[in-house]
Amino acid sequence: MSTGMEMEEEKPSYLFSKYTFGTKIGEGSFGCVWKAFDNHSGEIVAIKVLKDAVVSWEDAQNLEEVKLLCEFDDPNIVELKELVAEDGMLCLVFEYMDCSLGKLIRDRRDRDDFFSESEIRNYCFQILKGLDYMHKHGCFHCDMKPDNLLVSGGVIKIADLGSAQELLSNSPYKEYITTRWYRAPEVLLYSDYGSAIDMWAMGTIMAELFLLCPLFSGDCANTQVYRICNILGCPDDRSWLGESTKFYRFPQFQKIPLDVLMIDVSEDAIDLMTLLLSWNPNKRPTAAEALRHPFFKPCYEVQTLPCLSIGPPMALGSTRGVVHAQ
Repeated sequence: MSTGMEMEEEKPSYLFSKYTFGTKIGEGSFGCVWKAFDNHSGEIVAIKVLKDAVVSWEDAQNLEEVKLLCEFDDPNIVELKELVAEDGMLCLVFEYMDCSLGKLIRDRRDRDDFFSESEIRNYCFQILKGLDYMHKHGCFHCDMKPDNLLVSGGVIKIADLGSAQELLSNSPYKEYITTRWYRAPEVLLYSDYGSAIDMWAMGTIMAELFLLCPLFSGDCANTQVYRICNILGCPDDRSWLGESTKFYRFPQFQKIPLDVLMIDVSEDAIDLMTLLLSWNPNKRPTAAEALRHPFFKPCYEVQTLPCLSIGPPMALGSTRGVVHAQ
């Protein structure tokens, strides 16, 4: 089997002596992901092979995703088991998860098999736990979407931290951040952004779990704003807009309440999604605040729920950092 990183057969390889590669389970601009077998422990793992080779071991350790994953220890963030850098290639060895939430949604859509509200509650609770951990440890994900959430049984974990940023970073504004359908208005309109972009993405993911299709599916930045306005209407509050877009002419639409789009969805679920999908990022709940929303009350009451493997309710509120547009 070729992994796209051929080695001389006579040269001993730590990677290929420890792991037996199986099938390719993912591919993207970063490289590819293989299902593999750990010959020492007998464990199944996922090995992410990066396309861009690194010069040294120090370079590999300084990659943002690697630094964060080495620091993090949370049940709802995927575990980095090992970093292997040899012969100009870099491999990240992760715990193996069955599939992405994106694949699960697509499979359900093909079968016309909608998630129950309790399933959605369980998934969203765990995702928010992971986000709360990230935000409290000083960074935000920047690319939250169903394909970056990995599922095994009833457990879901945040993955692919390659786009993550520090909350108090002074880095310049990035032109491309977050996959378009899950991109917050402040990013689309070149305004200052912070951890609230993850909360917007959380709202779109929650809606997609109910609908089995993306809530806002624009094919470019302009049509993405159009799609958002088509459902949320034009924002009344423009205080969050940057100087270059404060006079932006929004498409004029009458707001469509989410309970019109979604049938048999509880008032609490609709209320939480509405809050998460606030135009103004300062009006979106933090992850900690979202976890205290009445929608998640069953997670704290029913001890047998998988989403209750995480300690007592937490206090509301946290400090958001902002990356400034330049």
